[in-house]
Amino acid sequence: MSASDDGPPTVVVAAHPAAPPAVAREVHAGAEEQGVPTAGVVLPDEALACARAAAVRSRLEVGVGIGADGAVAVVHALVGPPVVELPAGTDPGEHRRAGGDAARIVTGLPLAVAGASVADP
Repeated sequence: MSASDDGPPTVVVAAHPAAPPAVAREVHAGAEEQGVPTAGVVLPDEALACARAAAVRSRLEVGVGIGADGAVAVVHALVGPPVVELPAGTDPGEHRRAGGDAARIVTGLPLAVAGASVADP
């Protein structure tokens, strides 16, 4: 049994230990504003690898990764490419929208980040 089995299903946000705390705060806030709880873990990897590992840990199969440079990736375990990718230096509002999009994948609502797309799982 993993830590994700305890408590409610969550979108897992995996952040590099050196990731900017403000980015993580915005991602968590964006998902939680959509009514989907989040759980945070620390992983020493880049954003996309963190997101993929987070999606595996999530009972909802959705993970967000945050790299040391502040890049963000959102992944669904059943979809190969990332659903959302944001480079380092992206506006904080986009980080919040990326977190919201992670929640929107769970709830089935349209995505909000420009250029974001998700294939049918």
